[in-house]
Amino acid sequence: MLEIISKNNNKIKEAYALKMKKTRLEKGLFLMEGFKNLEMALAHGVVKTIFTSVPLSKVAEDIEVYKVNMDLIKKLASSKNPEGVVFVSEILKPRKKKNEYHKNIYLDRINDPGNLGTIIRSAAAFNYDAVILAKGSVDLYNEKVLASTKGSIFLIDVFYDDLANYKKSHKIIVSTIDKNSSPLSHLPKYDNFVLVVGSESHGVSEEYLHLADIKVNIPIDAKIDSLNVAIASGILMYHLK
Repeated sequence: MLEIISKNNNKIKEAYALKMKKTRLEKGLFLMEGFKNLEMALAHGVVKTIFTSVPLSKVAEDIEVYKVNMDLIKKLASSKNPEGVVFVSEILKPRKKKNEYHKNIYLDRINDPGNLGTIIRSAAAFNYDAVILAKGSVDLYNEKVLASTKGSIFLIDVFYDDLANYKKSHKIIVSTIDKNSSPLSHLPKYDNFVLVVGSESHGVSEEYLHLADIKVNIPIDAKIDSLNVAIASGILMYHLK
């Protein structure tokens, strides 16, 4: 294990640059922290570099491991009280063909990173095949998104794609607040489907509403106009799982 003590070290600079979306896209890499996340990333086979302030169990020889002090950990980490390990991972790629993704949730312009991370975690918990993102959604590798996933980003495929690519092969189920849509309790179960949810402020775009095979709503008290998108997504996913 090599030691780094300077914040001006090139390895530290290269890792720090991954806090910027542009650099992540250019390098095909992202930055994450935490021992549990590292464990899951190692199992997924995507770790390139580890910066740690504490001894680690043996890792694969092709992974660079650097001993650093907590000041450098805090420079690279996003949390206020980091655990003592930060690592560089490869950008995650879909592991299946499109026709092998049977149960999916499609997120249309979800802008809040906490909501996106929570939805990813719920989708993994309910054994969904994929979380698919529309263009205009918050960056998947935003630090707050990654923190909210609690490592579940390594358990389920998450990627950007066009909803139209699933129209012929899947039932498109769009969540709306329209009272004329079908109540959730009336929704039958499907083997192949894409559940579409939109942002709280804008809902699902007209483009995707036109692709819907069925529109569904979650009946709620009339005094409340809508649910938080992560809460609504969890309810819908559990019903359809």
